[in-house]
Amino acid sequence: MEQQREGEQTPPVRHRHRRPLVGRRRVLTWLAVGTVAALGGGVTLRQSLAGADEPAARPAPGGGGSPAPAGHRHGTGAPPPASGSPQPSAPPPPVDQSGRKWSDAAGWGGKVPGAGSAVRITDKVVLDADAEVGSLLVEKTGSLVFAADRSLTLASAGNVEVRGTLALAPDGAHTHTLRFPEVDERRFAGGGMTVVDTDTGLWVTGQGYLRLDGAPRTAWARAATALGPGDSTIRLAAAPTGWQPGDELAVTPTAPPDTDDFSTSYDLVTVERVDGATVTLTAPLKNAHPRVAIGGGAVFGAEVLNLSRNVRVEGTEKGRAHVHLTSSRPADVRHAALRWLGPRTDGKDSWNGKPVTEPVLGRYGLHFHMLLDTSRGTVVEGVVVRDTGSHAFVPHASHGITFRGCVSHDTWEDAYWWDGPIDTRTPQGPSDDIAYEGCVASRTVYEPNPRGYRLTGFSLGAGTGSSARDCVAVGVQGAAGASGYEWPETSEGVWTFERCLAHNNLENGVFVWLNAEHHHTVTQYAAYHNGGWGIEHGAYLNDFDYTASVLYGNAAGGIAVHALGRDKGTVFDGLLIDAAGQSDYAVSTLKHQLEGEAVTLSRSRLTGYRKAGVAFRATGDGEPDDIAVLDCEFGGPRGSELWLDPEAPEPKEILFRPAGQGQTVALTKGEGGQGLAGGGGNAGWNAATAPAEAPAPPRAVALPALAFTDSAPKTGRVTAG
Repeated sequence: MEQQREGEQTPPVRHRHRRPLVGRRRVLTWLAVGTVAALGGGVTLRQSLAGADEPAARPAPGGGGSPAPAGHRHGTGAPPPASGSPQPSAPPPPVDQSGRKWSDAAGWGGKVPGAGSAVRITDKVVLDADAEVGSLLVEKTGSLVFAADRSLTLASAGNVEVRGTLALAPDGAHTHTLRFPEVDERRFAGGGMTVVDTDTGLWVTGQGYLRLDGAPRTAWARAATALGPGDSTIRLAAAPTGWQPGDELAVTPTAPPDTDDFSTSYDLVTVERVDGATVTLTAPLKNAHPRVAIGGGAVFGAEVLNLSRNVRVEGTEKGRAHVHLTSSRPADVRHAALRWLGPRTDGKDSWNGKPVTEPVLGRYGLHFHMLLDTSRGTVVEGVVVRDTGSHAFVPHASHGITFRGCVSHDTWEDAYWWDGPIDTRTPQGPSDDIAYEGCVASRTVYEPNPRGYRLTGFSLGAGTGSSARDCVAVGVQGAAGASGYEWPETSEGVWTFERCLAHNNLENGVFVWLNAEHHHTVTQYAAYHNGGWGIEHGAYLNDFDYTASVLYGNAAGGIAVHALGRDKGTVFDGLLIDAAGQSDYAVSTLKHQLEGEAVTLSRSRLTGYRKAGVAFRATGDGEPDDIAVLDCEFGGPRGSELWLDPEAPEPKEILFRPAGQGQTVALTKGEGGQGLAGGGGNAGWNAATAPAEAPAPPRAVALPALAFTDSAPKTGRVTAG
């Protein structure tokens, strides 16, 4: 990927959004038509008529932003609210369908624009028939509204730029589609703040308003029963809203990690009929999707994702477009399917004799670009981004955006993400008050997969006031450090993180590689059937509290501990860690780069491991273990409670006090591994012990009681207008 940051201005020769050259006859045509020009262009079509005369929103660095325009949700003429303040609730602007009809030739000077035409709209236009254009510019005085009572497709060979209003808001019986059928990904330049002629897609600039407002559909619901090959019906845990015959569904994998294709065994099926909570399919399932009881009162069926919407923005399988928003006016994007977006280009590397492709910088599925406070109040609801070559949802340096009931499926690169720094020594730029509510990252991929280090479904980046609740990460591919959820090392974001699930990811459920000064809390988290760890926790020093969570049947184990504590120390408290026979250890320490405060594992139950509940495996080229295992229960049918790796260095301190006992011992390396001093020992520990003082008195085990929802949050249409 280019080292230049996405928000930087790119060289003007490559990236300036140019006006096309026009002759005297075409100038006279514009003057005669008045508000609209339809220009034939053919092969040499220019992709936009607009130049840079209407700058995109560029709030001053450091926050503050520009005052909201009159009638804006922030209040007439008032500046946007400060970071962390309540979101505004004023209604969105109405959609006016009183404009002249697209099909009326008189409004175009006698000829309706066709394929190859560069169209510029300065008045109100209602699209009432399918149309093909070469490019489209909706000026700030103009609007293009699709007729609500018709199924319509607008196909554009070049850019669609919106400075005024673009609205696709069909009734429930019809479908609106904006399609880019002739994208050439090889021409993309990427980067910058302004429209780029070669980078075909939907651009919302200046004070443009975008409304994608489809009929509500329940984004996902869990199966209420186990599903098997040959099943042609699915009974859901809750009756879905808005599902229709012909809808495409993705059924997520749930099988244990010792099963072939455990992270990729999706079923893609089509709805034939919906009767309450029972969905009949047009063809039977091919894979098994067991229902998994993980403990803590939680039983999870496969998520059934609805990938269909009646508002669509899409490229093609052979040419991916993108959606780029720099407008100072918050968009309304609800119940839309964004498909075949996120272009890629050949990189410098090759793999198995073929070029390795890279994402084009700044050209993503749904990209809010450097809006700062002007994006506050934006709600993205019930949106699907699928079959996309780059990041799906990107609130880059854009604050106060809520993503509710959204789905990323079969996308490349981190699905929910914003721009990282140029290197690991530079802090990531923040996006504040971002909310992920009931969102799904499903089948996130990388090219080539062995190089997909730290690929993630949700990148929990820098900023304040952000949250992830009731989300699901499933089928994330990648290599070492890949995960469903990641706290990246350049982030200092503190997130509210609760009731999130990670399962059937190729590597980890959670991956933390953060050296942080702030304190972080993870609660009501569940991870099952991941191919790595339920939690892989690093990097050097940080403070985290993991509470009331369940880790079940993860192939490497429940928890890997790389990082020691910074100030308060990292605490794992009140967990149920059931290896379910999949791993040697429930918990394992690994290399500690720096000496720090102690890690505490407390009031938890560890079971189902093959060799030991907790393995102390600090490496000789790092710092020794410093960990307390206090008031925990052990229930493995095989193995011992603890094991000190003979290759590990002498620990700084390992304290152990079993649940229900008052005696605390310290483990050290000892000849012969004699176990507990004074009797009651276990030679399997491979350690000697001595009496010690614990930092806190005994407490009872506190097993978690999980409270997960079995379907996406309820969503609705934009109500005003």
